[in-house]
Amino acid sequence: MSTYDHQKILTDWSNGTLTADMAIGHALQHIDGLYSSQKALQNKVNHLENKVTTLQAQLDRLVKGVSQESEKKKSPTPNSDSAVRL
Repeated sequence: MSTYDHQKILTDWSNGTLTADMAIGHALQHIDGLYSSQKALQNKVNHLENKVTTLQAQLDRLVKGVSQESEKKKSPTPNSDSAVRL
């Protein structure tokens, strides 16, 4: 079952060529289409939110790793050239 474009339905209603029963049927079909579209969009949003969460966690781990490497380079180690030799 398909429905007409909403503008055609409104035009037919204003011209008196659409009965109340027909208008209700078309309205229900449009509502069903809207709910289907909303569900599909919500699924896409959920997928993107999960992807962003995963990417943020990866970025946080990378930043932490870079920070730790930077701190290691700043502090001298006993085997480094700057260590005092006896």
